[in-house]
Amino acid sequence: MNYRSSPHAPWAGGRARPITELAAALGEEAFEHPEEHGYGECDAETMRQLRHLREFPAGRVRIYRALPPGLGQINTGDWVTLSKDYARQHAMRDDNAAHDWPIVYADVPAQTVYSDGKDLDEYGYGGPSLVRLEDHLVGEGGIHHVKRAPQAQTQGDLIS
Repeated sequence: MNYRSSPHAPWAGGRARPITELAAALGEEAFEHPEEHGYGECDAETMRQLRHLREFPAGRVRIYRALPPGLGQINTGDWVTLSKDYARQHAMRDDNAAHDWPIVYADVPAQTVYSDGKDLDEYGYGGPSLVRLEDHLVGEGGIHHVKRAPQAQTQGDLIS
């Protein structure tokens, strides 16, 4: 099963910059009028994290990713977001909440998260792979850990 989407996420090998350089790349107006740099209004959690980086560029950010249950990892080159709500939108498979994918999250150095400047809700992760992340469901009341029975065996590498 290939859960990665195309095209590839922005990262250091392309035209992307670390999000710590976003203000320099887009200008300060990106922080005052984010709707001009994304698709509609930018998520409040995303903007809070980006504004924090203007003062503390060496800081950490929380990244989120929706993916099939049990994978529990974020790899170099994966698409990520700075918003749990945006990740939740990508976790929805259909109208039945029982089919939704979980999300995983991690706090990482901001310089490992890259943007091509096209959308303030979508980023590429350029740090080392993060493994053994716990599955979480986002619903009313916040993020909830998903308790799953251990799998008897793995079916090999699900990531291509």
